[in-house]
Amino acid sequence: MEYISGGIRIYLDSARFADEKERLRQIVDSAPALPDEGVIGLAVSEIPDEDWSRTWKEHFKPLQVGRRFLVSPTWEAVHCDPERLIIRIDPGRAFGTGHHESTRLCLEWLESCRELDLGSSGMSLLDLGTGSGILAIGAALLGFEEVVGIDNDPEAVKVAKENILLNGLSEKIRLLCATPEGVSGSFDVVISNIESKPLIRMSETIASKVRGGGLLALSGILIEQADEVGAEYEKRGLRPAGAKTAGEWVLLAFQK
Repeated sequence: MEYISGGIRIYLDSARFADEKERLRQIVDSAPALPDEGVIGLAVSEIPDEDWSRTWKEHFKPLQVGRRFLVSPTWEAVHCDPERLIIRIDPGRAFGTGHHESTRLCLEWLESCRELDLGSSGMSLLDLGTGSGILAIGAALLGFEEVVGIDNDPEAVKVAKENILLNGLSEKIRLLCATPEGVSGSFDVVISNIESKPLIRMSETIASKVRGGGLLALSGILIEQADEVGAEYEKRGLRPAGAKTAGEWVLLAFQK
């Protein structure tokens, strides 16, 4: 599954989906129009059969992100500057390989935090909606002392745990299958790369997880949604601290 500007794209096995296709179309056609999005539509196309595991490996290559990170699949030999922080990711069932613009924006933002000494000893970070665990891994490599990753999807937590183990960071990152309400305390840095609607819906809770003087970064936001998201968090007592775009996506930063 991936978010696109016009909605959500989902990949399904054609044989298993054949019997459900018409039923899904009926459900979509009978759904009421949404206040903001209007009528929901459904488009179906078939992709020729191929070896998807092989295709993943062809397209997922080591990627330099920012000045310090190198994101690499586990099967690739890496030859790079010893100063690079290598994040090993095995493509799995959760979002986050570093190739999507919103994920790269988050890694670059974390890097900038480290340059401001926000990632030095003693600093804490909450990765809200951890997915593959890539941002939690990046934060731990940068030197954040307390790193907590949460996701309400048990499968994502399982994937994140596997990736954290691959990077030898099991002792430095704590994972929880939880919503923001299920996390106690507050953090020096909170980062969330999900999507604008849940970010708006959970704004009060997310804002409460940022310690006084702390920083918040929100990504997974389309440029045309930035004003709405930003206004919601300003109402929660956070002041804008910068924005950065990549393609059609934007990262919004705030300070409490």
